[in-house]
Amino acid sequence: MQRFALVLLPFALVLMISPAWAGPSTNDKIRQLIEMDGAQAVADEVIDRQRPLVRKSFLAGHPGASNKMADAYVGAFAAELTVRRDEFLDLIVAVYAKTFTAEEIDGLLAFHASPLGQKARSVAPSILLGGRQAGATWGKKHGAAVAAAAMAKLKAMGYTVK
Repeated sequence: MQRFALVLLPFALVLMISPAWAGPSTNDKIRQLIEMDGAQAVADEVIDRQRPLVRKSFLAGHPGASNKMADAYVGAFAAELTVRRDEFLDLIVAVYAKTFTAEEIDGLLAFHASPLGQKARSVAPSILLGGRQAGATWGKKHGAAVAAAAMAKLKAMGYTVK
């Protein structure tokens, strides 16, 4: 029996230690990837954007509340959201895990760590802003024509539009 225990003990130790040798899990890598994309900063920005809405909702639900009380509530609400931010980010990790294989996550990490990946991340906000501006310009130029064409198609289908 002692010989069996002596053989089993090293095997059990190897099983317990081997995950540490394997390196970071795919979920850890996904977390690293979304942190490289600034997910925590985005989550904090979303929390800050919620402040006026939370304040308005609190005051609507508590008509006799003072501004000081509303401000205290908003601060407590934002603090609670911040404490729970990682729970939300875990949900994002799960979405990535369903979307990408472990090998693809490794590829994304390699890309984001590369000079091109770093540039892509740094210019992403200006590209997004430029895209919004381009969309607004396009909408002003073509929106009326698109709406008129859609109305003509409705009429051609036999709909009467008042």
